Amino acid sequence: MKVLLVNWSWYPTGGDWTYVENIQKLYESHGHEVIPFSTHNKKNVFSVHSKNFVTTYDFKELNKNKTVNNGIRALKTSVVSSDALYKLDRILKEHDIRVAHLNNIHHYITPAIIERLHKNQIKILWTLHDYKIICPENSFVSNGNLCEKCMTGSFYHCAFNRCKKNSVLASALASFEAYYYHKKKVYDLVDYYLCPSSFILSKFKQFGFDEKKLFLSNLCYDISRVDNFIQEHNFSTESGEDKFVLYVGRLEDIKGIKTLIMAVQNTKINLVIAGIGNAEDEINKLVKDHNITNVKLIGLIDKNEVFELTQKAAFIVCPSEWYENFPFSISETFLFSKPVVGSNIGGIPELIIDNKTGLLFEPGNVEDLKNKLLHLWSDESLASSMGKNARLHAFNLYNFEDHWKKINSLISKDL
Repeated sequence: MKVLLVNWSWYPTGGDWTYVENIQKLYESHGHEVIPFSTHNKKNVFSVHSKNFVTTYDFKELNKNKTVNNGIRALKTSVVSSDALYKLDRILKEHDIRVAHLNNIHHYITPAIIERLHKNQIKILWTLHDYKIICPENSFVSNGNLCEKCMTGSFYHCAFNRCKKNSVLASALASFEAYYYHKKKVYDLVDYYLCPSSFILSKFKQFGFDEKKLFLSNLCYDISRVDNFIQEHNFSTESGEDKFVLYVGRLEDIKGIKTLIMAVQNTKINLVIAGIGNAEDEINKLVKDHNITNVKLIGLIDKNEVFELTQKAAFIVCPSEWYENFPFSISETFLFSKPVVGSNIGGIPELIIDNKTGLLFEPGNVEDLKNKLLHLWSDESLASSMGKNARLHAFNLYNFEDHWKKINSLISKDL
């Protein structure tokens, strides 16, 4: 069977790519041929199918240069991509596609392809990586604060509040797109929505999606990748001044990094922060202004470096202040038998079982986070015990075969 695997990028971009990479392996390991459908980019992983990838505008550049013409270009391509429809028609002529597995498709490939897939009687699965379908901004964050005003279907709130990049044009476009596809009932044509967490499933159910189409799937991960790394390297957590805790991810306000930095201030906890993002300058200024000497920012690092730091760290911190779905950063940490201190929000509590695989704290609460960090920092036997529990928990949630059973039960119906 041929499976069309759709994602806006075909190169490492974050959790969505991690899943796409792994689900491709999963399909192929069970004898199915995967046909990628993505966008052109010089960073792309090589694919013999790239001739059918979509050509897009750089929306970040269009947003910087706000003109009427650029607004029209963004409207034409980010709501309905004619090139995506053209390329999809070409793919369907060349291949007998039976299943389409969608991931992140908005703005670049666009949900317009759903109608074409449905018309060709192709079963459609969609793994939900974010909330874009029910929140025009995609993360339930408006100007740095949690917001659910659009949950009633009143998408105009996004435009009025400039939720998208604090831009009138970008926010209005996001609101228009949401109204356009919901009014056309395009999302009703998807056969199953794969929900990595119970939290995201509950949000889509709350919005009014058919519960019969919402399927709790968790995610999948090639656990052997971590195991092979562990076997090939012999790192160990060293005591004394080299001991540290780790944050890996984007440097954004909603990630709670400022809360984390203030929590370790005036403690003996050494914090290493790896990543880049829009809040990078603010975070560096915060560290400098408060003369915080136990925080080290190391910038963007590659996957092997992330694995190395994870294996050396005492534990990892995930201080998010938005509705995280089911972050791979936590699951990878667990596979290294390391616990996580994380905020009690979104899908995080489904991974971090409090006092078993890590510790939960109230999002944005500096004092609560500080206490949890100090508790785990000072008790290495507790951290070790939680790490063992975490490894087992991650294996049960992410192993290939369990995920395949869930996916196969859906793609086998009526085929």
